[in-house]
Amino acid sequence: MKKLFTILLTAGVVFGGAPLVFAADGTESSSQQTVNGQSSADIEVNGTLGADNTDPDAQIPEEDVNWINVTVPTKTIFYNTASDTSIKAPKYSIVNNSGRPVKVTANGFTADASNPQLPANFNLKLDVTGTAGNAATTASTNLITGSTIASSLNSELITLANSKDQQQPGDATSATPVNNKATFTYSGNAAQSTTQTQLKYTLKLKFDAVDWN
Repeated sequence: MKKLFTILLTAGVVFGGAPLVFAADGTESSSQQTVNGQSSADIEVNGTLGADNTDPDAQIPEEDVNWINVTVPTKTIFYNTASDTSIKAPKYSIVNNSGRPVKVTANGFTADASNPQLPANFNLKLDVTGTAGNAATTASTNLITGSTIASSLNSELITLANSKDQQQPGDATSATPVNNKATFTYSGNAAQSTTQTQLKYTLKLKFDAVDWN
């Protein structure tokens, strides 16, 4: 029997371009001038149109949501059988396409209003696997324990390298990045010896671009 999930993807608007350094409040932290005893000042203006947020040198303020460019599935499944209580699921990918590393957090798990009553012994976990060079921050997160859904989920799963395989601005780049990817699946158990139970949930993932300043 299949039980479907929907994953909410927070998508960013695509920008990017020439490098500038920005402060945490979004203002550029470049040199300043003090106008003293004069009636005017000239301020240089730089802009980029149609920029690319997969480029580490993009002109986007640090930690801005427009850095977010992550690919995740729209639907996932888990299941078990009447003869095997163990929950099984395929492996799904999370890929960071951004020019900045991105922290991935599971911060919501809700049930559809049409779901039937859950078996009292139903347990479900979200399992995340990174790479040899970039392990998961939290390898396993409880989503449902003893039929009770996690009420205040805020589990940091992993921080993915950027599209050039960099975690820091000085790291070597790679044309074939590895550490910008992770996989996830579901595990757990539930006794279901009679009829199938169709369940539907929403897992919310939160994405935060890492500040390189």
